[in-house]
Amino acid sequence: MHYENIQFIHLFKDGQFDDIYHQMTDSCKSHYSMDTFHHEASSFHHGIRRYRLINEMVLNGNRYVLWSDFRKEKLLSVQFNRVNQIESIQMTVTSSSKETNPFTKNKYHLPFKEQWFVVSEGTNVGMYFHEPIRKKRDGYDFLKTKDQQPYNRRKVGIDGSYAFGEQVLSPLDGTVHQVVDGLPDEPNTDHPLGNHVIIQHKHDEYTLLAHLESGSIAVKVGDQVKTKKLIARCGHSGNTVEPRLHMRVMNHPDVDNATALPIRWKGRKRPVRGKVVTFREEDSWSNGLAGLDFLELIFYIIQAIPRLFFHFFR
Repeated sequence: MHYENIQFIHLFKDGQFDDIYHQMTDSCKSHYSMDTFHHEASSFHHGIRRYRLINEMVLNGNRYVLWSDFRKEKLLSVQFNRVNQIESIQMTVTSSSKETNPFTKNKYHLPFKEQWFVVSEGTNVGMYFHEPIRKKRDGYDFLKTKDQQPYNRRKVGIDGSYAFGEQVLSPLDGTVHQVVDGLPDEPNTDHPLGNHVIIQHKHDEYTLLAHLESGSIAVKVGDQVKTKKLIARCGHSGNTVEPRLHMRVMNHPDVDNATALPIRWKGRKRPVRGKVVTFREEDSWSNGLAGLDFLELIFYIIQAIPRLFFHFFR
């Protein structure tokens, strides 16, 4: 665990809330007076003996850390900036209900090629901020990054985004059920999904692909699409702070009334927030050695030779 994480959680456990308050940025302090923060933090911490680290993510120089109590009924989410000041702190009491949505019957592929960064995922409100309503969570937000940076600093504006204009692919065979296009590539809270496509699959499951580039959608309603077919390109439309791809699988095509389903991924490996995923990994999960290209296969064999000699001669 990062040293500053250990230092912070020890201060929180010991009730040193004034020290934590002094570590906040002015922007963070604008949401709390010292007395208010002390009261809310004391109330949140009451009854907790130990915290467990759930997730840590570094993006664009900021560090996002999530802790919970051992029952996962209380979530403590903290954002640190480059100089370890606290940019934001969120204390959330979750429902103790163990009710979960059923997993998808289909297995889905990643909706892109190359490497993408998982910026949010799952059902946990601390890991997935796209929807506050429980039944609408179980989605993913993906970013293209290099060295944990979403932008090329040598370029200006949206052209510097590594994600903007990247291909978005169908994660499974299906029929295009809905297309929304023509919204500008800029933040828009009135149309939170921005330009988007909904694809119907077997077992009445529906994939939502959102925040697409204006004018880039390459399919229309009624089209039959194959797995990994080009659907559109990643954009900056809708309620998003930067170009990214949102993916969700639902039990109904009406987004407002649908329940999001935990996704079963092809290859049985779940993307995790703060990690980079790639379609090459997915191919190797599914196909074993057959998923490797020729050079990767040679490298694998070379690595295996010493182990084979060891087992043969011991």
